[in-house]
Amino acid sequence: MRCLNEEIARKANKEDQCKGAFWEGRFKSQALLGEQALLSCMMYVDLNPIRAGVTPSLEQSDFTSIQQRIREHHQTKTLTQQSSSNTSRFQLLPFVGAEHQAKKAGINFTFTDYLELIDWTGRCIRNDKKGFIAPNQPKILQQMGITPDTWLEHSEQFMEHYANVSGKWSRMCAFKQHVGGHWCKGKFASHQLHPS
Repeated sequence: MRCLNEEIARKANKEDQCKGAFWEGRFKSQALLGEQALLSCMMYVDLNPIRAGVTPSLEQSDFTSIQQRIREHHQTKTLTQQSSSNTSRFQLLPFVGAEHQAKKAGINFTFTDYLELIDWTGRCIRNDKKGFIAPNQPKILQQMGITPDTWLEHSEQFMEHYANVSGKWSRMCAFKQHVGGHWCKGKFASHQLHPS
């Protein structure tokens, strides 16, 4: 990532005719070792513009994957008769649902379930919104056995709970040993997010 960042920084500085660091802070990578970790991290990233007060809605959060996914979802709904051409430059990994074929790569949930979850999570986090927690939790949380309180805590504090790796505790430890580390942060958080 250091090499990739350096190349991007050089190009951006040349384009803007300036010098110095392009990135505000040091890049952090996080290994995601399971469906819960992937969803939790996606939610954390997708809700950042809303938490920061940059945008009032997911549809208006420019340059984000959730905005691209929503637009593509609306395009496929409106262009069912025509062949839909992908207008985006980057192809995101698709949602393939829990019943996906082993040959097809993708996120093991449906996009509508993810939208329901991100909408519910976003309304719960924003104190300045007039939204409220619906009495029924999203289906995707029920399938994974995660309580609403645990989900909200992880979506708000994902980066504070883990250091470089997130997932089921046994997989986190195995990953740390594989990459040469001995210490792993996030045991309690991992047990909450991955109930046995």
